[in-house]
Amino acid sequence: MLYGARMKNHRPTTLRTFFASIVVLATMVVAPLLVTRRADARPTEEPLRVAVIGASASAGFGCVHHEKREDGEYAGSFRLIDMVKCACPEMKLVVSDLSSGFFFLSPIENGTAAATRAQAFKPDCVIALDFLFWYAYGSDAPGGGAITAEDQRLAKFELGLKELDGFSGAIIVGDLPDMSAAIGKMLNANQVPAAATLKSVNARLNEWAKTHPRVTVLSLSRMQRELMEENALHVRDTRLVGTKENPLLQRDALHPTALGLAGLACVVTDALKVAVKRESDGCTPEPDATMSRACAGMKRSAQPRPSEAPPAPPTSAPTPPVPAPPSAPVGR
Repeated sequence: MLYGARMKNHRPTTLRTFFASIVVLATMVVAPLLVTRRADARPTEEPLRVAVIGASASAGFGCVHHEKREDGEYAGSFRLIDMVKCACPEMKLVVSDLSSGFFFLSPIENGTAAATRAQAFKPDCVIALDFLFWYAYGSDAPGGGAITAEDQRLAKFELGLKELDGFSGAIIVGDLPDMSAAIGKMLNANQVPAAATLKSVNARLNEWAKTHPRVTVLSLSRMQRELMEENALHVRDTRLVGTKENPLLQRDALHPTALGLAGLACVVTDALKVAVKRESDGCTPEPDATMSRACAGMKRSAQPRPSEAPPAPPTSAPTPPVPAPPSAPVGR
């Protein structure tokens, strides 16, 4: 009986030992395979968090493209970030677009509001291409009222730099172009800084950027000169050239067309990849390819019009009517 009892108690222990051995052996065989697979697998990168702050160029003011196709007319409106996505579809982005075409109405208040919301988004990179524009342009003084001296523009510009100081990630910002050609179109003379003021604020921006290694300054001033003088834009080694039918700048001499915005987006995307060290993303932004992808996403705005067939020409000249014979005189 004692032997039987011992056997009863020993059997579960033996089974547990057996199954534990199986588990250990399986782990020894499978674990190296899992490690090999993990080592061979390409690490997936988290989507980039990108905030856009700025004025009407970033917001795509007037940036509408129309195209006639066999099945009808197509149209699309584009913002800067739309074109950035088209420039590099492989780059995964999570976007907060806070740019506004109404930024100019109150740049100091609107700039603070946009920067505050963008900081709450915790972006990896801030695209502020035209954010600083209305901190030097415009007619509103930093303390309220109208600008009466050029040094007030310099003081207002410092407020814009202060807003950008609040970001900890990468920043892509444009310098200030000479937009005097837009006077009488979209700008009044009292809204445009003097040439010396523009030179001063751009020098200040470059000086500020040197103490902020995370900042990339794009030369909007150079690009605007190219657009005005040559209707062209350099994107790396590519020269994007507009035509009379498809220019790069709108008639207001202030805002890019859809094609011009595609070119600017390529410049921004190149800077974005370097700023966040995503050069490995398999794309080389090209303006024509960017515009082609943007057009592919346009919606049909009108059905094709039915063609009206012209009236068929007469087969022969019309036969003149035959006069009726005179009636016979009535007999008496």
